[in-house]
Amino acid sequence: MLLSLRVRDLLLASWAVDPDQVARVLPGNLASAEVDGRHLVSLAAFRIGGGRLGPVPIPPFSQLNVRAYAEHESEPAVVFLGSRVTLPGMGGALFGAPYRPARIRVRPGTVEAPGLGVSIRYEARGPTKPGPLAEHSLGLFEAAGLRAFRIRRGAAAWHAAAPLEKVRADPLRALGFDISAAPELLYAERASFEAELPPVRL
Repeated sequence: MLLSLRVRDLLLASWAVDPDQVARVLPGNLASAEVDGRHLVSLAAFRIGGGRLGPVPIPPFSQLNVRAYAEHESEPAVVFLGSRVTLPGMGGALFGAPYRPARIRVRPGTVEAPGLGVSIRYEARGPTKPGPLAEHSLGLFEAAGLRAFRIRRGAAAWHAAAPLEKVRADPLRALGFDISAAPELLYAERASFEAELPPVRL
């Protein structure tokens, strides 16, 4: 079944980390993969402005993903270590999406998830090219084994962004990552995604 989503205020916060740290949290036999010459972990936050799952309309909700990057059968992949959504998005769990509920507020310049220990205040700067971070088409996550889905991305106008205060990203700290340095921030006001559900068991 085709999932189509219209996205607003997409923020991608990424930190360069030791590949051994990544290897400890990747599922299965996945190996950490470089992204533009670095081993990264990321928080991705955005608002879903609406969409469809097959013929069924999807209500607006917010989402926060914890991501790492790996290689699967010689193909680069984004690995979802955690996906949290506000309550209107939990219907996706019925179709195999790896969602858990959380209070998340995503607005231009702000990402807040107090119960998760996430706080990012930022300012968008000039246009930029996101490179491989916005090009992965294979998504992986663990749910009673490794599962996979294909991501098709619509056009997005990306901007560099800068934090306005110290970024809080407790989900990454809880996984053992050293994120003491300031993250690299990428922002897109609008974007879109498509994926086939349910995910395929590998």
